[in-house]
Amino acid sequence: MTSPWPALWTVLALSVLLVLIIRGKVQAFVALLVVSLGLGLAAGLPPEQVAQTIGKGVGSILADVAIILALGAMLGRMLDVSGAAEVIARTLVRAFGVARASAAILVAGYITGIPVLFNVGFLLLIPIMWRLQRDTGRSLLYFALPLSFSLGIAHSFIPPHPGIVGAVNAFAGNKGGTLMVETIVFGTLLGVPIVAFGWFGPGRFWAKRQHVGVPEHLAPPDEAPMKEGAEPADKPAPPSFGVALSIVTLPLVLSLLGFGAKLLGDLGQLPSWMTQAPAARSELPEAFAIAAHPPVDWLRFLGHPTMALLLPTGLAFWLLGARRGLGRNELAKIAGDALNDVGAMAFLFGAAGGFKQVIQDTGAGEYIAVQVRQLPLSAVTVAYLVAVLMRVALGSATAAILTASALLAALARDLPGREVLLVLAVANGVTFATQPADSGFWLVKEYCNLSVRDVLVRFNACRILMSLLGLALLLACESLLF
Repeated sequence: MTSPWPALWTVLALSVLLVLIIRGKVQAFVALLVVSLGLGLAAGLPPEQVAQTIGKGVGSILADVAIILALGAMLGRMLDVSGAAEVIARTLVRAFGVARASAAILVAGYITGIPVLFNVGFLLLIPIMWRLQRDTGRSLLYFALPLSFSLGIAHSFIPPHPGIVGAVNAFAGNKGGTLMVETIVFGTLLGVPIVAFGWFGPGRFWAKRQHVGVPEHLAPPDEAPMKEGAEPADKPAPPSFGVALSIVTLPLVLSLLGFGAKLLGDLGQLPSWMTQAPAARSELPEAFAIAAHPPVDWLRFLGHPTMALLLPTGLAFWLLGARRGLGRNELAKIAGDALNDVGAMAFLFGAAGGFKQVIQDTGAGEYIAVQVRQLPLSAVTVAYLVAVLMRVALGSATAAILTASALLAALARDLPGREVLLVLAVANGVTFATQPADSGFWLVKEYCNLSVRDVLVRFNACRILMSLLGLALLLACESLLF
């Protein structure tokens, strides 16, 4: 791609999109669809291909988030309706105090975000943030921002998330497993000061100056607080903290099992009995073929994001619902209400995916990256800037890191020994900012009860400062080591 026009049209399209949503008050789904069509046609894609590209992008993003969004919404609704979220929230407040609750969330979100996708962790834990806001009366930002920052950094910095794994594979050469382990260790360590700075610096500054309440169109209506020890006759007692915490952390446990099995398998550290199919596989009748898979395949199956949410959701509906006296009609209504809550959001995510695909197919992001690579800058700075521009151009963090890694693979081959620095520079670059082509943009906006301007300006200001701190730390490492 040698023409600058697709990149220029992309910048204009983003500007038009923001004007339509912020100033024109156009519904975001409609605005994204219209701008996607206009960008594709202006950038020179054949008219029929524009429609096909948008459809491809919609399908791609929904394939990734639709099931997770639905299961996360049902699990979150059950946690809230059953009182499990309230139990966890109040236990956190008692254990750490109101002043330290945000720090506890920061740690919990970071640990949860290591194996769990951002969307999964966010949807799983946001009902607890809502309950904390209602119980304390503080701005929702005191709880939602540390959650968003910790989950977002872990999602970009630490395998097994698909973006960072793709970057490792692109830069690894013959270092494969070694680079993966280095990325896990150094990515985890690098993320800690970035997350801490993000919340205790710009995040806390913002939270003190803007009071945000729970989004009532997504959360169940609050109930009047009851006297201690009193429970209405027609409402079951809330579950124990142990049961509630077990359900919330089960996705983390399953994801860790799957991740550990994959990592050890890639490194060749699993015993043969886990990687080999049963010896009697050939003797099994076809009807029992399900028993012919090796144990490691089942562990990876359980660790897949869909299964890591499906099993806890089913367990929640049984333990928090059916076993506590809720009937089938009540459980069906809880599930239906949860799906209704996120139905419009699923369409919004789909439109964002269509916009991202149009940007990608026009070649705008690739043109920008090629231009940046020609600048006389250090390798870490070049990798960072390419990733930043990919994130701004494509929206999706995963798409941005994969695209940037493909463009920078040759650079990594020319600089042996710096692979882990380049991987983390790319990972840090995609945390720079979010924009309306990113599904996470709308997730934060809707569930944190923010405006488009809030996410675009205030939330992104926090992310930019965090990203720049990461760049400074990586440049310090580069100067000390090379």
